[in-house]
Amino acid sequence: MVHYVRAAALALLFALSAAVSSPALGENGVKSNFDVMDKLASEVCAELVSKMPADLPSREIRLAPFGRDERYELVANSFMRTLGEKGYRAYLPVAAAPGDSSSAPDTLSAAGLEAGVRLEFETIEFTLRYPEIYRSHLVGGKNVKRAAELRVLARLVDSEDGLVVWMSEASKSYGDQFSYDDIEDVEASLYDFTKPPRNSRNWGKIVEPVVVSGIIVGLIYLFFSNQGD
Repeated sequence: MVHYVRAAALALLFALSAAVSSPALGENGVKSNFDVMDKLASEVCAELVSKMPADLPSREIRLAPFGRDERYELVANSFMRTLGEKGYRAYLPVAAAPGDSSSAPDTLSAAGLEAGVRLEFETIEFTLRYPEIYRSHLVGGKNVKRAAELRVLARLVDSEDGLVVWMSEASKSYGDQFSYDDIEDVEASLYDFTKPPRNSRNWGKIVEPVVVSGIIVGLIYLFFSNQGD
C-alpha cells in the first residue's frame, strides 16, 4: 500500500513540477499592442482602398476623419500609406492637440492645397482588451488572452458638388495569448489605447500557497517513508 501511495505522490509532484517549469506563452516573440492595432488598421485601410472606384474625378484625396484622437491618427496614417502605394496624393488635416477628440478642422497640412475628393472615415469599433488573465496550472506563471477589433466606415465625397460617390466599411479582428511576464513590453507605447485594463483571477493567490505546502508535505512524507524502508 505504501508503494502505491508513494507512486501517486511522485506522479503528482512530477506534474506540478512540469507546470511550474513549462515555457511561457509568447516567449518566441509576441506582438506589442501597438503593432496589433497598426496591423489591423493597415488591413482595414487596404481593403477599403481596394473597393474604391477606379474612375474618381481626381487622384488627390483629402482625409477627413470624424475625430482627432490617437485612434484616428493611427487609421489616418494607414490610409496615407495605402493611398500613396496606390498612386494617390493624400493629405492629412492639421494635427490636433494631445487629448483633443473634437471634429477635425477642414484645413490641410500641405500648404492649404484643396483636393478634388474628400475621404471621410469613422472608427465604428476600435477595441483592444484582455478577456482573461489566468493561470494554466495551479502553480506557475500567468497568461494573458488578448482580443482586438477594428471596424471603419468610409465614404468618398466630391469636393465640388458635395455628392457622395462611394461608401463602404471594413473590419478585422485579432486574438492570441502571451505570458504575463511580457506585458510591460507588450504595452510599451505612448498611446493610451495600448494599455487596456488588467482584470485577473485572484483565487491563485490563495490556492498557490496551499499547493506549495502540499508539495512540501509530500516531500517530507517520501523522505520518512524511504527511511522506514
